[in-house]
Amino acid sequence: MRRSLILSALLLPLLLWAGGEKRPLLDAEVAYAKPMQFDYDRDGKMNDIQMWASVKIERTKDGYSGYLRRYMKDVKNGKAVLGYADINMLPDQPYGEKIPVSEVQHRGRTVMFKAGSKHYILVDGGKGYQNDTIIVNDGNRDYLVELYAGDVKVVTDPEKKE
Repeated sequence: MRRSLILSALLLPLLLWAGGEKRPLLDAEVAYAKPMQFDYDRDGKMNDIQMWASVKIERTKDGYSGYLRRYMKDVKNGKAVLGYADINMLPDQPYGEKIPVSEVQHRGRTVMFKAGSKHYILVDGGKGYQNDTIIVNDGNRDYLVELYAGDVKVVTDPEKKE
């Protein structure tokens, strides 16, 4: 009986994958600007806020699905904030809109994709943001994104030697 339970537990993830379940590929949450001060809550005190991006991409049986979203975060309490949108052209909701990704390519710890009109390359350099790399191409040139916090995590495929 115990052997059957252990075997079932080991096979469950494989069965779910075969059934079309999604599996994570990329989970990135990074700050891409230095903290700045803004009174987003209009209480008369300046708050430290910072620009962040979140990227989630999953493997599906038909390829990949996911999104990129940009938002402002209060540095002190870690919550997404409103009120900065009017002067910085960010969306009017705390976590911004989800921009669908397309043209996803995955090689080892590198994921390339398109979101909106831009192409992105994210490289997972290990734990933390210090060794991670993000490059954005706006159609004219590549921009190396300076990171200030967070992490880019690429889940490599366990079936492949990467």
